[in-house]
Amino acid sequence: MRRILLLTGLLLIAVLPANAGHTPPKVLLRVHVQTTGDGQSPLEAVTIPVPPEGDSIQIRAMPEVSERELIKADQDASTLHLYFNHVGKVNLSAVTAQNQGRMLVVLLNGIVIYAPIIDLQITNGELDIPHPVNPVILQLLQDEAEQNVRQAAKL
Repeated sequence: MRRILLLTGLLLIAVLPANAGHTPPKVLLRVHVQTTGDGQSPLEAVTIPVPPEGDSIQIRAMPEVSERELIKADQDASTLHLYFNHVGKVNLSAVTAQNQGRMLVVLLNGIVIYAPIIDLQITNGELDIPHPVNPVILQLLQDEAEQNVRQAAKL
């Protein structure tokens, strides 16, 4: 009887979604850096096509910054402005300092929206994308940022 209850409990745990105080994001924002991929496993480096020509490059599989560090998003007529918390600011500063000459790849819901060559260190925690996004996507980014700020205030 105990085994049946234990198995039932384990199955129930495996099926139920895990909640760690933060709901899953409705928009995925990932900032990666280009890598050579030499000697790295597929868990460490991923090949992706980069517009406009669709050339393939390898990026680190783990993002340097994501929507989890986003604290503000806004845009004007020509630019999307993304602002990151302290962790995002430090990570963005480090990756842009250490990878000059490589690409910084910004993915939004799995699609490359910006892939500049890193020529300057970004120290202010703000990443500017030189084109606006759909207002619905902007609202999702803003909602995610507000949720992150509220979550941080609880800590």
